[in-house]
Amino acid sequence: MDAHQLMTRLAQGVAVAVFGLCLAAAAAQDAGNLLANPGFEDADAQGKANGWTLPQPVYAIAADVARSGTRSLRYINDDAARYPLASTALPYEAGARYEFEVWVRTRGVQGEDTGATVCLEWYDAAGGYLGGAYPPGVKGTQDTWTRVHGISGQTPDKAARCSVTCYVRKGMTGTAWFDDVAVRRYYPPLLSGMTADRHRAEYAGGPAEVLVGVEASEGATASAAVEIDAAVLDSAGNTVAQPTVERRQDGRLAALHFDTTPLAPGTYQVRAVASTLGGARRSACQMRLRRLAEPRSRAVTIDEFGRTLVDGKPFFPLGTYWSSVTEEHLRLYAASPFNCLMPYGSPRAEQMDLIEGHGLKVIYSIKDCFAGTQWCPKSILSEADERPAIEKIVSAVRGHRALLGWYLNDELPVEMMPRLAAHQDWLEELDPDHPTWVVLYQVDDVRRYLPSFDVIGTDPYPIPQKPASMALEWTRRTHQGCFGRRAVWQVPQIFDWGAYRKGDEAAGCRPPTLPEMRSMAWQCIAGGANGLIFYSWFDLWKMNDKDPFDRRWAEVTAMAQEIRQRFPVLLLPGPAPAVTVAAPADVGWRLWGAGKEIHILAVNSGTAPVEALVTLPGVPAAVECELGEGSGSADGVRLKVALGPLEPRMLKVTLKP
Repeated sequence: MDAHQLMTRLAQGVAVAVFGLCLAAAAAQDAGNLLANPGFEDADAQGKANGWTLPQPVYAIAADVARSGTRSLRYINDDAARYPLASTALPYEAGARYEFEVWVRTRGVQGEDTGATVCLEWYDAAGGYLGGAYPPGVKGTQDTWTRVHGISGQTPDKAARCSVTCYVRKGMTGTAWFDDVAVRRYYPPLLSGMTADRHRAEYAGGPAEVLVGVEASEGATASAAVEIDAAVLDSAGNTVAQPTVERRQDGRLAALHFDTTPLAPGTYQVRAVASTLGGARRSACQMRLRRLAEPRSRAVTIDEFGRTLVDGKPFFPLGTYWSSVTEEHLRLYAASPFNCLMPYGSPRAEQMDLIEGHGLKVIYSIKDCFAGTQWCPKSILSEADERPAIEKIVSAVRGHRALLGWYLNDELPVEMMPRLAAHQDWLEELDPDHPTWVVLYQVDDVRRYLPSFDVIGTDPYPIPQKPASMALEWTRRTHQGCFGRRAVWQVPQIFDWGAYRKGDEAAGCRPPTLPEMRSMAWQCIAGGANGLIFYSWFDLWKMNDKDPFDRRWAEVTAMAQEIRQRFPVLLLPGPAPAVTVAAPADVGWRLWGAGKEIHILAVNSGTAPVEALVTLPGVPAAVECELGEGSGSADGVRLKVALGPLEPRMLKVTLKP
């Protein structure tokens, strides 16, 4: 069967995902539920469900309500300050991912959060939290059983315990029933994501390269044993180009190459189909591509090096999250090194004018325009209300000179991908002049979100519970999740977790120190970030009694000034020069080059001194230190750089003619 026949068969007989969404046509997953007593049927003489921890009096076994069998778990709570959790242990494997679900009914569940749900969490041997997955729940009154479903990231190597919890989100009250909890090993589709080498996959002729991630199947089948076929289809489903398929990274990456020049202006689908030998598993992935009659200019765009261009000039977004905008705060902020802000509160026209007057840019939030989500405006009652609400906002703001981009999604679950991708489609139509930005904690699922954004950020907030190296680790995973082809505006921590906790938990918190903030910011840049939007401006004010704002702001602006002074290097175009760096995994590094000048950033994300060995493409005539202290020791074409704990260093190397 040739590629076009296979595409046609899949299109006719398999539910192929909407634009950019990847699916498994024959997903192979463990059939067995890994949980013991998932339906709460196994109970002792006192009626307690074996294997479950059920805090009383909120949780009890109900013998009069069940989705299957004769029992369910009932939650009744009339005190919003009470927050009990019903949990059971899960057998797990390091590196594995899990798909989990629960069926829920509710009566009068109310409060600001999303309601009755389920989560999966990991802890280390000391009981320290390592992460988890948290799908949104069900609130109000739902008399029919509703499925709540999630997919975890990879189980951490340090995990010593894994738990599954049925609960109602914090600060909520009402009655809920849970039944038929299930956890199964999750195997992702053979194709994990697709992206092009141009912003929004727009071409005015010329060659195109589309990258597709290939996942190893279960068992002994390697990614290299997965067959890939590809085609470019017109709006009628006809094959108009047959890409060549190049396999890279031991088969884990497929590069599709074709020429867009013969294509007539219009919209096309690039589709890839993967199958294991013998066809036991098959999946498809597709992406929209536009053939333009001529190149399109935009007020704000992303170039092939991941740089943001504002009116055609390189721009490094350096900002913070805000709540609402006030003139007093803007005056203070405008005197700092920051050049943009992301306010949760939608700025009015006069506030946008103020922001522009202070020479600042705005990332405008429409991330709450999803019916049923926690902060959704009351005017959006259903999914049908979402587009009219977005059109109203976009039409009022899209022409403003202060606009940098649109904030489209704040950590919404991957199960909402059809809706997330639809919002991206609407923004591309309603305002082609500005990119969209999303921020996720779901760092292992970035590729699954690819159809829903132009620019991505993840938000590592490690201090004080986790090491600062989380900033480098997450940025690397985010950058790699986008195949290195999407801009990354990362979200580092400047806040104190004590602003969100109470009692002993709050007492054990602290803000990151200046050395930690410096290191985490430069770790993000070394990991591939093209912008930094710190969290958050408003939290600096919130903790004023514990940590005076003036002192904290002085540290934050000192760090920001250090970054802004290096904009001329950070905004250099690629490609990176031919330099290799041998260093421990704790060292993040990044390269920029212009002629005989090479700029090398190396950051130690750990707390022990390390060395990096840099091999240059020629003998250096001079080595200057642009950030930090010390230029390293040169030996021919090799340069040894010693880094202290959490230390960032930037060197400028001038090669001999």
